[in-house]
Amino acid sequence: MLRRLMLVGLLLGSSPLVAHAAEELKIGYVDLQRAMGETDDGRKAKTNLQKVFDQKQKELNEQQEDLKKEMQDFEKKRSLLSQDKIGQKEKELQERAQKLQQTYLRHQQDIQQKEQEATGKIVERMNRILGKIATQENFTLIFDRAQGGLVFAKPHLDLTNDLIRRYNAGEGADKAAAPAPAAAAPAVKK
Repeated sequence: MLRRLMLVGLLLGSSPLVAHAAEELKIGYVDLQRAMGETDDGRKAKTNLQKVFDQKQKELNEQQEDLKKEMQDFEKKRSLLSQDKIGQKEKELQERAQKLQQTYLRHQQDIQQKEQEATGKIVERMNRILGKIATQENFTLIFDRAQGGLVFAKPHLDLTNDLIRRYNAGEGADKAAAPAPAAAAPAVKK
């Protein structure tokens, strides 16, 4: 039995799997939400999304106020109406409330879609930068603080500031998406 254990130990010790596991493990983390809020593009996207949200919220508030006033008006006049009219008005108000709910849900979906459109390219670019950081500095793993369930990590492992600095410096930008440099204006002869 001891002979077998020694043989297994010898085989495992010479296996590439164990040699690979002996490689230095370097782990880092990043707070992508914070990075999104602190990059120039992230702040612009947040501002634009807030404008869209405010506009849609204003529209919903107006519709909700109109419905509320109509319901209050109906309650005041309820005793003066016939049963048929009461039933008809209740059905009408219920339909308006359902339409308002559908409008709310549609606005929610629209805002989520706009948020994904606005942040998708930013996150892609951040991932390209993180890939470069991982390659250049030999990181084995990089976690997202919010998504990875990270409870504690030493501050020196946080790559967020480096990511923000590199992003704002223009690293990782698509060449096609980057604005073309302004061409020199031709000299005008007098």
